[in-house]
Amino acid sequence: MKKNKASNNPQILSPENYIRQKSRNLPVSKCYVNKDWNESQICQATIVREHASGNVSTCMYLVDLGCLGIKDTMYLFNVQWDAVDEILDEHKENGVDFMEVPYELVHNIIYAALEYAEDYGFKPHKDFTSVTSYFLEEDTDDIPLIPVVCGGEDGNPLYVNTGFDSPARVKQILAQLDKTAGEGNYHYILDVEGLDEEEDDDDYEDDDEEEVNEIEKEIMQLNPEERKKQFFELIRKGEQDSVQYTDDEVIRVLFLCQSIVYDIVTREAIDKQLNRFESIFEHEIVEEDELPNSLFADVKSMEGEIISDMFYDTMDKILDNKNHKKAIAQIRETAGDVAVADFLELFHLKKKESKKFKQKLEESVQKFPHYFLIKIYRNLSLSEGDWEEGIKRMEKLLSDEKQPITAYEAAFYFASYLIFLTQNQTIDLSVILAFEAYLHSLDSMLYDEFVEKYAVIHSVKMSMLIKHFIQTGELAEEGIFN
Repeated sequence: MKKNKASNNPQILSPENYIRQKSRNLPVSKCYVNKDWNESQICQATIVREHASGNVSTCMYLVDLGCLGIKDTMYLFNVQWDAVDEILDEHKENGVDFMEVPYELVHNIIYAALEYAEDYGFKPHKDFTSVTSYFLEEDTDDIPLIPVVCGGEDGNPLYVNTGFDSPARVKQILAQLDKTAGEGNYHYILDVEGLDEEEDDDDYEDDDEEEVNEIEKEIMQLNPEERKKQFFELIRKGEQDSVQYTDDEVIRVLFLCQSIVYDIVTREAIDKQLNRFESIFEHEIVEEDELPNSLFADVKSMEGEIISDMFYDTMDKILDNKNHKKAIAQIRETAGDVAVADFLELFHLKKKESKKFKQKLEESVQKFPHYFLIKIYRNLSLSEGDWEEGIKRMEKLLSDEKQPITAYEAAFYFASYLIFLTQNQTIDLSVILAFEAYLHSLDSMLYDEFVEKYAVIHSVKMSMLIKHFIQTGELAEEGIFN
């Protein structure tokens, strides 16, 4: 999914197409990298090009020189310099110290990391391939070569989990390194604080976090048979009515499940599904406060931030079981009888599991047949009992949507799509794992919307894993569920 932050000035080309086709004609104004990029092997690089108007466009790249390459990227198109300064200042407040550097250094850092990562099968962030790579000068001999060291001290890949990679993502990365570098030919650091296995555990400030990390590391060092053995022992214990899991055992079961599913599902199967998701879900996303947009369709004569604040204030009231009716009435009084007001009513009725939901949905479909969120609710209603067909309709729904959608609509769409996946009893485990990986790859503005959804995914994975071992007969051999 692509994030688009454009100015309100009309452009002949979309921001993405302008960057692809014309950005190299703009002179490079300034470039920045974090001062410790060489030591940390994580480079936060920013390139700014200046328009004739004095406005600027900028692309930012999160570059892992250890092995992963271009982890993230974003862009601002035709904005004032203040917008760039604000982002740099936010990073400084979080402890990132920037320095201005020549363009040639940034170019060499990015391409060195890109090529090194590709040697080990790691693809760059999809927005780099589709948009921000075109912001760079062409990689020719005209760019002076500056040596950039990648990998660990011995030149082998070095993967560092800085705390943002989920257990699923960690497992994927290590499996990829096993496949491309070979076991024993790479290094990894899994501690959230960036400590390796040899450093003193007393440096941790949070004992609970330390315990979780130790359990994760221990399980990842087991071979597949050892992981299954531990898993079966804990499942057997869970069958006993008089016995309860300890906190340590609950954590252990979750990590074992997370590891074992990747032992029994091939990387190729997951990649095949992930590539499919990346293809069918490719759609432009815009901010809620940039009017006009699809979330606030037909809202006129209002500031985008005002209607956005009213929307989220009403949503908070619904989620907190507070009086939301006045808030919805205020939206209608201010903006008219708009579709977003109907959606908020439907959201409330759905949350309450009210019998009035279906009647209200039919009314809303008649009034606003093309409103994206109402179409999602309509598909949910039509698909009960036939989730496989519902998945196809959901995918067609997004592909038929010709206009960009907002971040909230994207989050709501994926949350709804997850319902279809988890309700479909014939779904393959590789699909669930690929969808989980896809959620983790989403832009950060969507990521927070899915934190609670991972609990649902973990529950589904657990039930599917147990079903798998029932079908293979391994649970019966262990005397479980007899």
